[in-house]
Amino acid sequence: MKRIPYGLTNYERIVQDNCYYVDKTMYLETIEKAGDYLFFIRPRRFGKSLFLAVLHGYYDVYYKERFDELYKDTWIHSHPTAERGSYLVLPFNFSAVDPAQDKIDASFLNHIWGKVDSFIRKYSDYLGKDKDYLLGQIKASRSGSDILSMIIKFCQDALQKLYIIIDEYDNFANTILTTSGKDAYEELTHGEGFFRSFFNILKNGTTGIEAPITRLFITGVSPVTLDDVTSGFNIGTNVSLEPGLSRMLGFTREDVAEMINYYRANGVITQPTEFIMELMTEWYGNYRFSRKDNIDLYNPDMVLYFVNKCILGNEIPDDLIDRNVRIDYGKLRHLIILDRGDIKTPITNGNFSKLKQIIEEEEIVSNLVTGFPVKRMAHAENFISLLFYFGLLTIKKTTLQDEESVLRIPNETIRRLFYDYIKEGYEETGVFSLDLYTYNRLMHGLAYRGEWEPLFNYLCGLIGESMSLRDLITGEKSIQAFLNVYLGLSNLFIIHTEKELNKGYADIVMEPFTAVYESIKYSYVLEIKYIKPEGKRKKKVSPGVSKKLKIEAEEQLGNYSMDEKFKKSMEKTQVKKLVLIFYGSDLVYIG
Repeated sequence: MKRIPYGLTNYERIVQDNCYYVDKTMYLETIEKAGDYLFFIRPRRFGKSLFLAVLHGYYDVYYKERFDELYKDTWIHSHPTAERGSYLVLPFNFSAVDPAQDKIDASFLNHIWGKVDSFIRKYSDYLGKDKDYLLGQIKASRSGSDILSMIIKFCQDALQKLYIIIDEYDNFANTILTTSGKDAYEELTHGEGFFRSFFNILKNGTTGIEAPITRLFITGVSPVTLDDVTSGFNIGTNVSLEPGLSRMLGFTREDVAEMINYYRANGVITQPTEFIMELMTEWYGNYRFSRKDNIDLYNPDMVLYFVNKCILGNEIPDDLIDRNVRIDYGKLRHLIILDRGDIKTPITNGNFSKLKQIIEEEEIVSNLVTGFPVKRMAHAENFISLLFYFGLLTIKKTTLQDEESVLRIPNETIRRLFYDYIKEGYEETGVFSLDLYTYNRLMHGLAYRGEWEPLFNYLCGLIGESMSLRDLITGEKSIQAFLNVYLGLSNLFIIHTEKELNKGYADIVMEPFTAVYESIKYSYVLEIKYIKPEGKRKKKVSPGVSKKLKIEAEEQLGNYSMDEKFKKSMEKTQVKKLVLIFYGSDLVYIG
């Protein structure tokens, strides 16, 4: 049985160790036609490094005689291109560079030196010079740019074509930005910064009749850094949103189904394929990277994580979220939080409200910006585009006809990451803090014993204690978003907002996660009603108004409960239908 290559990005090892590989080699030909110097963005853990390893092995003259061994079961084996095995390949991976401000210069230099040292030892025969001589020439170099210049000259003198691959080009630069600030980042990418100089040298290596850099492929998670060094490097083509390459990374539904069926046939997955597919689609699917391609994709890392857990434990994993895909809160913090000098408590800015809006509305309309410098990164449109590139938003199935796109949260995994960001933002700015021990005990009682009142009284009581949070409650959507965030912190339930049931839309459905927690006995449907206070001073709510809203909500809940698909999905649990009436931020009725 084939092994699952979870976390493995070495293509040679995948072949040698009999690992399961989803073939992406058909895109090598597409890349050749797309341009010579390409830039491609995808979220973390989306298969970029593995694809670069596939590309490396295919074009490297060093592996030319091993083509049959490495690619015998792939598309490209039957459709080789003329450029196969015709390059000297120089790969870099900037995630290996230490981003600590006092170490970054030396670490970058060491990384370039290490890669070039391997390059010379590997290709000295092709360069026409003794390797000791070549190594001696670059030993005196004082910067990564100088070393790269020497390699370019060696290849030019030997009339050799050079293919440069850069993986995670923006990794250490983004970390510098979030940990050391904009000044340190701009020192790196502007003026005489070593990173800007490196890209200047790359450009020089593509210029002229005997330019050795014939092809260049760069990957990362955002366009910000490249935009900041663009005046030194303005030859690359950003193909991230091109429909012809939209499926180059990620798994299609057919890919995932084929994998599940393979492991079902080997006895390590026992559940029906359709059940697993529905679960994976909800938690790992629905990514789309081009407005002109209507095929949804699955995050490959998440899929491999799930199948690997099934193989190891012969059951669905307790935790469906692979934490390796999580964008660290710190990477977003500088975009949503404003520090206020000597004032201890920071405050949120307009972008934090955009996160809240996404939770409230489940989607947002924006133009997708292909590049922007760090100075304009916090602008609303750029911030939303950055969420898209990070994989926190995706293109919805229906898009507008103009330049704007409708973007949505792709799946349950990412939705829960949004909940975490909102929670951490509230806690850091002093808006709201939750005792997780108490919360988990109350949630357990709600799930297993049907004790719903203590949890809702606890959460809504905390709203009343926080003046800052009360100020953020401006309507039913605000209440709904708050409950989404805090009900969604538990793994016991999947939270659905505005779920269509029997031609109506339920405000919140708490669906027990019975695929993992089989003994949960209760599920919940919530209908929220909101009464807007008139004036600054709250008055008593008229009993007639409360009664009218209660009757209206109960009729809606009765209608939802008649939905056939809903009844089937909840048949193993007792469904609790709850009406919550709020007067401003105050919960005035629940039952």
